[in-house]
Amino acid sequence: MAATDIAQNGLGGLYRGTYASGIMLEPMFHSDDIMRNYTIYPNVKFKQNITMAPSLSSITTVNAGCTDVSDTCTNSFSVTQKVLEVENVAVKQEQCWDEFKSEVIVESYRNGVNMPDLTGTQLADVIINRVRNGIANDMVRNMWAGDNAAAVVALDCTYASMGDGLWVSLSAGGAINGTQMNEVTGTSGASAKITVGATIVPSDAILMLEDTFNTASSALAAIPASEKRIFCTPNVYNAWYSALTQVASAGSVDYGHSESQVGKQRLYFRGVELVPMYEWDDALTMLGTGGQFPALFTAATAGIDATCGLIYTAKANLFIGTDVTNPENELKMFYDEVSDKMYVRAGFTMGFQYGWNSLVNGCVLV
Repeated sequence: MAATDIAQNGLGGLYRGTYASGIMLEPMFHSDDIMRNYTIYPNVKFKQNITMAPSLSSITTVNAGCTDVSDTCTNSFSVTQKVLEVENVAVKQEQCWDEFKSEVIVESYRNGVNMPDLTGTQLADVIINRVRNGIANDMVRNMWAGDNAAAVVALDCTYASMGDGLWVSLSAGGAINGTQMNEVTGTSGASAKITVGATIVPSDAILMLEDTFNTASSALAAIPASEKRIFCTPNVYNAWYSALTQVASAGSVDYGHSESQVGKQRLYFRGVELVPMYEWDDALTMLGTGGQFPALFTAATAGIDATCGLIYTAKANLFIGTDVTNPENELKMFYDEVSDKMYVRAGFTMGFQYGWNSLVNGCVLV
């Protein structure tokens, strides 16, 4: 099958000018700071065995003196193991200069025999920028929504490029209320509960956040707030922002005013940062349209696919395995004189896993 140019010519007869003076890049959302929100295991080529040692308690006893030779308060812990398995990931794109040669943008190409060589040109910079952003986007959505199931691969093959994501492993491991997340009954309309990205009322966001906090294990609650994150669909984030800035709510006016003055970009609930996961909405839309909704978001009681949810966990409980700390470091673009094409190549390993069930909690709105 013939390859497709990574950059397509959409200028047509609408383009006017003597040369390409500037190219405006469409911003790509990045809900995640990879290094700040997860635990990275570098140099993983195939599998990483992670030894899990639980806490130890109930081992102290009353000292009865010299005659006390045995400890009646004995206890033990079992060392278990989690396997972080990575997949070989590749980026293989190409660009033929012929795609743009008939436009005046050709004036920004190299001069001479190697004019098809885009190295160092503005178009090459744009292509590399878009590829880097695309890798970052794919990493986050695969970390959560990656799925090797054939039906999911048929919808979008990139969701299998890095193996199963956390939605699959959390459900398979029974991390949150068995295979599905806890369910919170709110007052938002029925359509808001099943429509990806729909607006929910602020009170529902409060219900979800409070329920998740109140039902979390003591082990998770005891971890310092700065070492935890609440990953959520963007409508939960926006509804919580609305709750904080409602004029009718006591104390909200001052909070909202200070935010608007300093341009604050992070929201917190009881000291824990909320991370809006825009990639979740993309994945839920695709999976819902294809009838392959993730089990973690399937609400058993209501019998619907919930599209509004959050996951509360410790940063150290979510693992990323890779053989390079930053996959962008492996990205290269080069020109081949035989084919007169530019090639973009990157190769690395990537995989995801979580640790303790006790250090993760979450809910969906039904």
